[in-house]
Amino acid sequence: MAICRSLKGPGKTPPRLIADLLDYVPKEVDNGFNLLAHPAQQFWNKPLFRRDQNDCRHILMKKDNQTQAPISENLNLEIPCHYFVSAICSSCKHHFKITLIAESRGCNEICNLSQPKYPLHHLILTNSSRARDNIKLSHESKYEGLYESYEYKCSRPNCPIVVEIRILPPRLSKNLLQLIDNAEILAERGSREIKKDPLRFSDLPAVNPYAALNHLASYLKDALSTIGEPRKIALRNKKFTLSFANDCTDLFKYLDFTYSDDQTEEGESNFFWGLPRITDQNRNFIQDVLEEINYRAYEMQTSPKQTLQSSLTVSAMNQIKIILGYAGYTQRTTYFDADTEEHPYYASLGAVEGFTDELLAWAYDRQCECDPSNKPYYLDCLDDLARGRNSYYLQTKVVMATSAGEYGTNAIEEAYNYFELSSNSRESDDYIISLYRARIALAPRLKEMAQSCLEKIAKHRNSSTLEALANDRTMTYDEALKYLGVNSETAPEFIEASAVVMFVDGDKSKVALALKTIAKEKPGNMVLQRAAATMASEMGQVTLSINDAYKRLQISSHEISDEGVLNYFQSLSNGAAAGSRDSFIEALQVIALDRNSHFLFAKLENPNAEVISCKAEPIGLDNIGNTCYLNSLLQYYYSVKPLREMVLDFDKYRMVLNDENLRRKKVGGRQVEEAEVVKAQKFVEELQKLFKRLKTAPTRSVRPTKELAALTIFSTQAAEQAARNYSIEGSKILQNNDQNQFDIGSGTQWSSPNSVTENEVEMIENVNEKIPGRDDNSSEITLVDAISLSYNSCEVENDKTLLSHQIIQNKYQKKQNMSDFEADTVMVNNIFQEVKPIPPTPERPSPALPNDMADIFGPKKKSCQSDSDNRAWDFGTQQDVTEVIGNVLFRLQCAITAIDYETTSGEQIDIIRESFFGANTVYTQKAHSLQKKVEAWSYILVFPNPNESVPRSIYEALDVSFDEQLVEIDKQLVPQFTSISKLPRIMQFHIQRTAFDQESLRSWKNRSPVTIPETLYLDRYIDDSNTLDSSIMSRRRQTWLWKKQLSKLEARYEVLTNDKKITPSDALLATRDLVNDIREEPIDGISIDNDFPRLLDIRIDELGMEIDEIKNEIGILQEKLQNQFIDMRNHEYTLHAVFIHHGEVGGGHYWVYIYDAENDIWRQYNDESVSQVRNRDYIFKHESVSEGSPYYVVYVQSSMQKELVDPVCRDLQQVERNGLDSYSTDPNSTDSLMSNRVEDINEVRHIEYAGEKLHYTNISATGPEGQW
Repeated sequence: MAICRSLKGPGKTPPRLIADLLDYVPKEVDNGFNLLAHPAQQFWNKPLFRRDQNDCRHILMKKDNQTQAPISENLNLEIPCHYFVSAICSSCKHHFKITLIAESRGCNEICNLSQPKYPLHHLILTNSSRARDNIKLSHESKYEGLYESYEYKCSRPNCPIVVEIRILPPRLSKNLLQLIDNAEILAERGSREIKKDPLRFSDLPAVNPYAALNHLASYLKDALSTIGEPRKIALRNKKFTLSFANDCTDLFKYLDFTYSDDQTEEGESNFFWGLPRITDQNRNFIQDVLEEINYRAYEMQTSPKQTLQSSLTVSAMNQIKIILGYAGYTQRTTYFDADTEEHPYYASLGAVEGFTDELLAWAYDRQCECDPSNKPYYLDCLDDLARGRNSYYLQTKVVMATSAGEYGTNAIEEAYNYFELSSNSRESDDYIISLYRARIALAPRLKEMAQSCLEKIAKHRNSSTLEALANDRTMTYDEALKYLGVNSETAPEFIEASAVVMFVDGDKSKVALALKTIAKEKPGNMVLQRAAATMASEMGQVTLSINDAYKRLQISSHEISDEGVLNYFQSLSNGAAAGSRDSFIEALQVIALDRNSHFLFAKLENPNAEVISCKAEPIGLDNIGNTCYLNSLLQYYYSVKPLREMVLDFDKYRMVLNDENLRRKKVGGRQVEEAEVVKAQKFVEELQKLFKRLKTAPTRSVRPTKELAALTIFSTQAAEQAARNYSIEGSKILQNNDQNQFDIGSGTQWSSPNSVTENEVEMIENVNEKIPGRDDNSSEITLVDAISLSYNSCEVENDKTLLSHQIIQNKYQKKQNMSDFEADTVMVNNIFQEVKPIPPTPERPSPALPNDMADIFGPKKKSCQSDSDNRAWDFGTQQDVTEVIGNVLFRLQCAITAIDYETTSGEQIDIIRESFFGANTVYTQKAHSLQKKVEAWSYILVFPNPNESVPRSIYEALDVSFDEQLVEIDKQLVPQFTSISKLPRIMQFHIQRTAFDQESLRSWKNRSPVTIPETLYLDRYIDDSNTLDSSIMSRRRQTWLWKKQLSKLEARYEVLTNDKKITPSDALLATRDLVNDIREEPIDGISIDNDFPRLLDIRIDELGMEIDEIKNEIGILQEKLQNQFIDMRNHEYTLHAVFIHHGEVGGGHYWVYIYDAENDIWRQYNDESVSQVRNRDYIFKHESVSEGSPYYVVYVQSSMQKELVDPVCRDLQQVERNGLDSYSTDPNSTDSLMSNRVEDINEVRHIEYAGEKLHYTNISATGPEGQW
């Protein structure tokens, strides 16, 4: 998902851009200035070169067959849209293409004349290339041409408009053109051919350029209109011979004519030039050449010039104005000479002389906002134009800007001159202060003048020190204390009380100043900072706004963590001048006050302070090496009250190991072995340690242990994969060592409706290679550390158990026979299609073993046990994201005692199953019966649209799994649909964002937005009755019928309106035009029925009516579908957590957003950083161009929200400072892993290890409001 960000730099309004385009000379100029690529030259009362007097002022004539743009001036652009106007300059024959693109990426507010704040686009250059940059080595480069291009984007944050201008030189070079437009050459050619056969050419004179050009034009026109085999032109043709003879071979070959020699019946040679065969590749090329020839022929007429065809005389300007949004905009009524060069200040403001005063003032504001460094110059421009136009409105605008503290370059230069300095002086603030004091000491009466000049210099240098001195509002710390009647030892609360009392009756401005001065001396005291800010606000004083505070510290996002804010502050303030440092401190104080941040105030007071975490806030988890997803998952589980309470009080839930309990222990559809229970209980014990630290640690983060990470990620499937795939020798060992044990642990994967798995490999080296031990239907993989196996002849234990598990796994994998992309295309818009099996992906080599892995896991050992552990670790770290979640739930269930057992399956019922597990009923319509099958699941797959440009709501995405579709059973397609027969208390959704490209055999990430609402209603999917005539089923069947109708309508609409190919309406219009041309200029052998044109018009009207009817029916059906279940709101769920992945298929970073219902806030958990999301748009209305996308979404039953989730569970214990060591990072400990060895690690790492850790708080998925 892209973010809508404001562009910076000088820009141009569309009228200014087109005015520059008309004056632009597509050639290199002496001074290197480019009207389209460079900002307007600043005018300093010296002549500026714009264009040479002899340069072409372009006259753009439309190329209708290469234009797709509306003709109505009342255009309201709809997103997405793609319009373009192609034109040719009738004078210099250059070709121009102006393209406007608007795509829906979360930015959907298009500027238009009806909006006072954004009446026009403000376009800033974002990319450009000259002709030399587009040279192609292919012999087909003539079709594309050596063009130059310029790309502009609108600076309005939420406007998606992109404008591209492409300029192409004439297609015909002078050398080729002179063969047919040079009168002397044609006369010599004609005389030569006539002398060869005077009798044959007795009735024809030599042709002139006008005739030769027209002959060639007629050939090209015939070629463009020919359907089928192109006709041939005999070289013996008299007109051809006199016009071209054999001199124009190069010209005809360049134009794709084909030379042929046909034998006559008498055996004589008959030579021909075949007309060009028109293809998609050369169509525009031939059309362009035809346009150039027609205009050149018009210029070569010697007799009174005939009127060009109407299609050649239509100006392109009107449609250019329409797509750029300024057709019919109000212009000045005051007379001005259009032939006189406009003042350069208009170009500097990105405006034109015809702008009204209001529009010119708006252009000034946009330039100042986007290019603040040149605001003084822009103010000079506006001032001069206001006086030149004698505009009261603009002069008032200038006065208001000056009153607000803005100054022009002239005023700033005069201020520096007053102190005998120049505006580019690098003298320090202290030096300027000494000049100021010396000046007022010599001339006290001129103090006001000196203050005014000093104020301008302070503004120019952005110096708070100079500004304070200029305003004479300074007060020393001692003076402030005396004024309030307190001393340096007085408690902050008493200082505040004294100030409040004096504020009532005393000089309010001085009281406020005194309190501000004292607060400034104690930057870390929250009481004084808040009191000073409150008093300044009551005085109406302009204080630093929170937005300006972030800007001053150069922080782009308000959602950055406290640590991130501190990092920015320290990087700017370290080594800064005293005045600058004070301004940075002020900004940090404002941010700390806004956040009520104990951490920032403590750091203001003492930068080296060890800040104890707040018991009202959760703490983070340190990243121990590619564990960002694991950290997010652990934070989420900690927020789930039943799970957290069970873990913290594990002894109460621990399963007693005895024969009876083990006999009945069935989890995930299989019997659980004793070794697995032991391993699971060890996992819960490690998880309990972490949860206790999350609850009581005084630090801002704690570090998960390597043991916990291993137990969380490793599963029995990993061992099975290792045994099956890594070594043939290992397979033999499996068959020959019954007496041994291979104790890795166990996990399971439960089914999901119409389950399909992903193909994405996350955060691992050699991402384009197949990961050994995984099939091609695997989903995303998260790693602790990527380690390859060296599979030796070590003993593998418990081979019988392992092989039995292997059989189960193979059966499971056979069910997973479709990629997520195919699963979604089984039913495209409810048109049922045959499901085809996917060919297997070829095997690829395993990733290489990192050279320095011993630095992470300690010295390598040569024992078989060591190799076994490495194999287990490697395969554990290559588990699916969903497998990791499944493995955690499986271990939790294995570790605890059962509450009850299911009567049919014998499956264990426990607190985990009751909280996280639901069930679906899959209905399949067989020949004579409706069969149903119940499947349990811990999550549901959600399918985004395979087309990344088309968003889906979460309901539409769920419909892919629950709607009726055709499935193949016993070589027959039968209907099948799914309903939810049991809802869990905690509903987990896995968004299937990966797919597999069968052509390239690579995975790709689907970034299609999915609307995720804060409240979700699942009534529509409930299996509420044993009969299919229930209210819900009736409505569902009705929606399936509507979707089928909608699919047919959309398919028909696509055929009628597809702009990628010629539409039926366009074909009929072209046919009608051809028929009319033939009727006006009859062709021998072709007769036209008189009723044919009328019948064509009737059919064109019928198609137009059909398109309108289809659009209306589509709208009605879409509204019905949207409102079908709107009244069903009994099964309500509230959004609790959203897991975000940023990156590509081959790697990236995870973090999670978790909702705190008690305090009604969202927090971002990003490894060790936990921060409040103050602007929820960062979650629900992403305006970032970054590619963060949700992968896992969690909802909880609204009626049980308080009982189910509670992210803040803290019982902070006061400990001695030495006691903090247990929570700190020890560089020598095993748990440190990479914290102090980042620079030594060579394997692929997260982005946070590239130098300092980056903050991902400003990274969010693209999409409109509520979309991901």
